[in-house]
Amino acid sequence: MTASSPESSSPVRIESTRELLAALREGRSLLGANLENAYLSRGLFDRIQMPKANLHRANLRSISLQQADLRLCNFRRADVERANFAASDLRGSSFSQALGDYSNFTAARLDKSSFQGGRFSYSIFREASLVAANLMEGNFFNSDFRQANLFRCNLSGAALVSCQLQSANLEQAILVGANLQDAQLDQIRFAGADFTDAKLSPEMRKVLIETATGTNELTQRDTLNTLLSGLQTKPHKLFGLL
Repeated sequence: MTASSPESSSPVRIESTRELLAALREGRSLLGANLENAYLSRGLFDRIQMPKANLHRANLRSISLQQADLRLCNFRRADVERANFAASDLRGSSFSQALGDYSNFTAARLDKSSFQGGRFSYSIFREASLVAANLMEGNFFNSDFRQANLFRCNLSGAALVSCQLQSANLEQAILVGANLQDAQLDQIRFAGADFTDAKLSPEMRKVLIETATGTNELTQRDTLNTLLSGLQTKPHKLFGLL
């Protein structure tokens, strides 16, 4: 048995759509492929098998990567605006500090992924699985999380203004300092969620208080107490003082 040469075992280097198409035609393995700074805008690569690929700072604007195997990929600081990742396996992948407005993650598997500090306004995460994902400090303005599984998801400091979260699972989620102003929270499951310092409308806060149960396993805070602590109380006026 002959040992494989260093060239055959080293990750494929891809810099353009043309080079990626050539690698696919040749049947080359894309496991751990190096696509850092690659230009793949508007490419059509549905069902591609490319786990552990490095796409740091790549231009993936308007790319189609539906039903793809993209586990443990690095999309940090990449441009994924209007990209389509519907039904793809992205477990453990990082989109930290990526630009992804209007992107589509419908029914994608995003467990233990990271969107920390990313910008994903007007994006679709409907029915996506985001179990134990890290969305800290991300901007998700007006995004669609309907029926998404956000169990144990870290949403601390996330901007969720005007988001659609109807029927989402937020059990054991951490929403410390999250901005949920004008978010739609009808029929959410949130037992054990931590809403410490979260921004909620007074009306929605009262609705959540009525059914709040559980304790967050990580922060050890009772869900009800984190909601009650945010109630605005009017200061008592002292006699003779304005």
